[in-house]
Order: sequence, then structure tokens, then C-alpha cells
Amino acid sequence: MSILSPFRNLLNTRHDIARNLKTKGKKVIGWSCTYTPEELIYAVSALPLMVFGDVENTKLADIYLPVNTCSFARGCFNTALKGDYDYLDGFVASSSCDNRDKIFDMWRHHAEIPYMHFVNTPHTRTKRAQTFFYEEILKLKTWLEKSFGRMIPEIRLKNAVEIYNENRRLLRRVYDLRKKEPPLISGVEALEIVLSSMVMLKENHNELLNRLLAEVSSRADPPKGGVRLLVAGSVMDNSKLLKIVEAVGGSVVADDWCTGSRYFWNLVDSNGDPLHAIADRYLNKIPSSFMLGQEERFGHSMKMAKTFDVDAAIVFTLKFCDTHLFDAPQLKEKLRTQGLPVLLLEWEHSLSGLAQMKTRIEAFIEMVGGV
Repeated sequence: MSILSPFRNLLNTRHDIARNLKTKGKKVIGWSCTYTPEELIYAVSALPLMVFGDVENTKLADIYLPVNTCSFARGCFNTALKGDYDYLDGFVASSSCDNRDKIFDMWRHHAEIPYMHFVNTPHTRTKRAQTFFYEEILKLKTWLEKSFGRMIPEIRLKNAVEIYNENRRLLRRVYDLRKKEPPLISGVEALEIVLSSMVMLKENHNELLNRLLAEVSSRADPPKGGVRLLVAGSVMDNSKLLKIVEAVGGSVVADDWCTGSRYFWNLVDSNGDPLHAIADRYLNKIPSSFMLGQEERFGHSMKMAKTFDVDAAIVFTLKFCDTHLFDAPQLKEKLRTQGLPVLLLEWEHSLSGLAQMKTRIEAFIEMVGGV
């Protein structure tokens, strides 16, 4: 068995794992945006679990949503309507984009989840925004305590911060393995490692990461090399597109998306008041495309491209993902200033049109590699 198999298995069995934890008395609280402070959910003795979108047809969600709805938000809502997440005790949403704002009302009315909460995330990082977001985190803490009957003392928050920061440090070390030529882990594997961290208890994921880091240098099945690529763009909650990229000669060694490097790149300050530190970390982390100001966001992409010595970049934007679609042309030009060829691809979360997409990716990689 590959040393990476446990991470993929966790993704494939995530619903069973969550249901098993419920039988042992653990609450399970879903979330859908990486601006959700998981440490608070963890501190109330619950499993924070990211809700992934449906990659099949979304005929149930289509009844309620217009055709120009973001296909990831549509896919997530469809999973709720199907009952895939019927084990959730609660669900936390965030105002990361207009689609998620509006669809939260749909979740409230049509998803059978006992407790639901909305975090109003500012789209700027001014002093007033910092104060406002801290108040939102306080409201989330109060809601968790009231809904689930357990107080969150400072010592539990500090413990949560320690465990989550350790996970972030270990994931940074895993990403460092991709600097090698050829990399010690593939892009598909790296994405599955990060995604698996979003659906299980972090202390258990830390154990898996430590085991991986101890054994990976002698793995018997290292990935092949290829055209070194940075991937960026909209949320990516499955590895099917990266499997195509790496099957036709690409080697995804760096990423800039919210389910990749942006998820864990910044630590929570472990000194001082943990609630303030958590609020500061989440609002000031590597920004997503809905945040005002592109400089830091594009700067992260540029830094990742340089640090991981990429040959080219592919920007994947979900259809009707307005914030990333506005970003994409300017990000393309920024990356080109570093001499990087860039391919822009718009895709549907249902993964329709994969054959045409594979053709474009293969042609791009052949062009970059001079094949």
C-alpha cells in the first residue's frame, strides 16, 4: 500500500468516519469557506468538516437556483438536498461571495440541519474591519456554546490553536517536498492530503503527516517528473482535474487556491488572547479573490511560482465564479511578467466537458515542454 493511500481513503470514507464519531458522542459541524475559524468548532468538542460539492448532476439544486449560480455552491447545496450530510449537527456559512450569501437562505429552509450560523466576513482588512470581524467571532463562539451546551474556556482555545498550528506547519513541510526535481509527492497527492485535513480530527491528521514525512524519502512509488506547474483559481475540492494534468505530462508542484496553500499558509499567533489571535489570523491570511486588493493575493502566486521553480501556470476558474473570473486576466498578466506561459481554463464543478479540457491541457503542456 502506498504511504499516501490513507489520505485518499479518508476522503473516500469521510461520511462514514463522521457518522462513526457521532455514535461516540462527537458533534459534527459543517463549514464551506476557509474563512471559518475551525478552532472554535474544535474547541466545543466537535468535528469541523468541510462540505464538498457534488460532481454529479445537480438536478435537485436546479429546482431552486438560477442557471448562472456558481457550480460549486450549487453542488454543495445539492449534496445537502440529497441527504449526503444528514449527519451534520450544525452548519456554518460565510459571506465570501454573493452566491454563498444567497444560498445560505436555501440551506436554512431546505436542509434538515438542527443548527445553522452565518459569519459576516468583511471584504477589507481595515482597522474597523478587524474590530467587526472579532465581534463576528465572538458571536460564533456564543452560538456554539448555546447550541451545543458546552463552554469554550481560554485553555481549550489555546489547545485548539496549538493543534491546528501544528497541522499547518506539517503541511508546509509536505509542500516543501514538491521543490525537488522530480517532486517527492505529486500535485494530486498534495491536494488530497490537504482536503483530507478538512474532514477529520486534526490531531489524527497530524499523526498521519508525521508518519508520511518520516517515510516519504524512501517511498517505492515516487511520482514522475514533467513540466513543473503552478495551479491557481477557484476552490478545488476534488483531484480529477489534476489527475488529467499529471496524466498528460504535467507535474503540479505549487498551488494558490483556498483548498491548497492558502488554507494553511498562515499561523495563529499563540501568544496573548487566543480569540483575538484567531480573528486576526483568519482575516489577515493569504486573501481570497473576494477580498479587496489584489497585490498580496497575486504576490502569493508570484512567490509560489518562484519558490517552486515552475515552468508554467494553469488558472482554473469555475463557471460563474465571479470573483476569480475578475481576477484571472490580471493574474495571467502578472505571471507572464515572470516569463511564465499561462493557460486559463473555465470548468464546471459537475466535470462536464472533460475531454475538451484534456485536449487543451495536453496541447499547452506539449507547447511548454517543447514536445
